[in-house]
Order: sequence, then C-alpha cells, then structure tokens
Amino acid sequence: MRSWMMVTVIGVGALCLAAVSRGDDEERVTLDQVPATVKAAILKAAAGAEIREIERETEDGKTVYEAEFVLGGKEIEVKIAADGSVLSREAEDDDDGDDEDEEETIAVDKIPGPARKALQRLAGDAKIVKAGREKEDGVLIYEAEWAVNGAAHEAAVTADGALIETEEVISAEKAPAAVQAAIAKHFGTAKVVVEKKMIVVYEVEAKVGGKEKELLIFPTGRLHDEHGDHDDDDDDDDSHEHGDHENEHEGHDHD
Repeated sequence: MRSWMMVTVIGVGALCLAAVSRGDDEERVTLDQVPATVKAAILKAAAGAEIREIERETEDGKTVYEAEFVLGGKEIEVKIAADGSVLSREAEDDDDGDDEDEEETIAVDKIPGPARKALQRLAGDAKIVKAGREKEDGVLIYEAEWAVNGAAHEAAVTADGALIETEEVISAEKAPAAVQAAIAKHFGTAKVVVEKKMIVVYEVEAKVGGKEKELLIFPTGRLHDEHGDHDDDDDDDDSHEHGDHENEHEGHDHD
C-alpha cells in the first residue's frame, strides 16, 4: 500500500484573474480579529450556532466580512460591512437530487459509528465543528472539520471508517524546503495559504497470464488511471492495465 501526499498551495496574489473578476481579496480571520461591531453582528446572526469560518475581503475598495455557520440544519452565510450592517444573508438549499458529488451538512451524531470514531480519532481532543456527507462512485463519504491551535483540519472516511484523505492548513515556513522554493518561484511575495493533503491509494501488483498487472485503487473502490481520467469502464481498465502498465514496468522504475 502506498499513500500519496499532495500539497495544495493557493496564492491570493497569484490568483489574479479570479481576484480581478470578483474584485475581492479574501483572508480567513478569527472572531476575535474582526471589529467589535462586526463581531456583534455575526454573533447576533448566528444565534448561538457554531461559527465555522470568517473571511475578510475587499469589494469595491471596502472591507467586508463573510461568516458561515449552520443554523436549523441549513448552512448560512452572512456578509457584513465594517460598520456592522448586514449586507446579505444566504441559506444553502437542501435539494433532494441524486447528484453524485452533492455534499450535505449533517450533525456529527448522524455519522455512522465506525466513521464517527475514525474522524474523532483523527481530531483527537479537538471538537468537530462541521460534518458532511456526500456520495462518490456510489459510496457514501463522511467528512469532518476541526481546528488545532487555530489551524484548520479536514478528513474524509468511508462509512466503515476507512481513511480517504486528510487536509491540514500549515504555514509556508513548515513546508519542506523544496516546496518553499517552489512557492517563492511561482508566487513571489504574495500571501499564500498552504494545505498539506494526504490521499490514500492502495497499490496492488500481480502477475496474471504471464504479464505484470498493477492497479491503484482508492478506498471507495475507484480505479486510478495514471494517464488520464479515472477509469469507469471495465474493458478500458483491462486494456490499460495490460498495456500501459506493462510498458511502465518494462521502461520505467517504480518509485
């Protein structure tokens, strides 16, 4: 079995096209970092609900704050001006459609026991502040978010508790030297947010019919295609596995 580690770097300054088109510059902040008027407005809007996230951004040259929380089973997002006035309030509609990738916010106690135990084990003593459920490849996935020393963490597991992936927001200084060098090269002095992401993949190798066969399998059972999109067709899988992978064994060394 091999685990892949992916590091996602999002540079506020580097995302210039998005910033120009939206006219904002987002930064995640804590409740104690916002002005008193904004804090009071957020607490009033949340009505005792757990506040998941607060972002500070600039729109048309003015600073505004966006806060997210779950109230009455719905995800609410409010936008507040620096003087504390509420600019907008949006509630995420809960559709009953069968979209494969649609995520649904749920209470922690609605997570199946094995999945809940696995997520809480990852969170340790931290409180899970958000839980979600979605279907991927026909398999239900359960996700959780929490914070440790102010750093955001996320994880996803299957219903039986098998780990799918973890995410952790880290400072750029904690990234490996090579990653820091790449950040400096591609983002310059722009303020960046760095997420360390670990994705679990199972590698299976065998000799079938005298040929080497290799599969990379996600915990959901989906096969990974190293040369393009994920395989969904068994016939294509067989062609790929006996063709491209065989060539890889003959022409390239595995990591």
